[in-house]
Amino acid sequence: MGDMADNGVECSVVMEKTRFDARETFPDFKLVFTNKGEKTVRLFDDFYPLKDDGPNIRIEIWKKAGGKRYGYRVGEIENPIACYIAGYKIERVAALMRFITLKPGEKHEVPIKEAYLLLTYFDRLRNDQNYELEVRFRDGYAYPDARRVYVGKAEFSLSRRSPKGVPR
Repeated sequence: MGDMADNGVECSVVMEKTRFDARETFPDFKLVFTNKGEKTVRLFDDFYPLKDDGPNIRIEIWKKAGGKRYGYRVGEIENPIACYIAGYKIERVAALMRFITLKPGEKHEVPIKEAYLLLTYFDRLRNDQNYELEVRFRDGYAYPDARRVYVGKAEFSLSRRSPKGVPR
């Protein structure tokens, strides 16, 4: 599942595994940006702006049931089951900015490794449940007159996998 921005770029999430046990490490995934438009476009290459910090994206995990998504309710506010938000701000120097150019039909993949180290409230995920992973990348620099948010989604489920010889 992907979301297409007004410039023709579709963002999607591709997970290594979409079915796994809650006791397993959350699988790596990648963001895939595909130019489905008719013109060449560019993306701000800001996925990993700081060497020792996580990616500059937002990750949310929501429970999926009956075609709807649900979060963790705190009073009247519904929050994602698990999330990650880059906790840093960077002053950007125009001379150091990098961009990715995508011709029509071209793709750019951004690997997100060890996402389990990034996510908070990860302990709320439960086996025998379905979830939706939503990843957002904010691009406010590729074009001076446009601020775009690219959203990619993927569904996954957690299933109990008992060790051999242990009854379920």
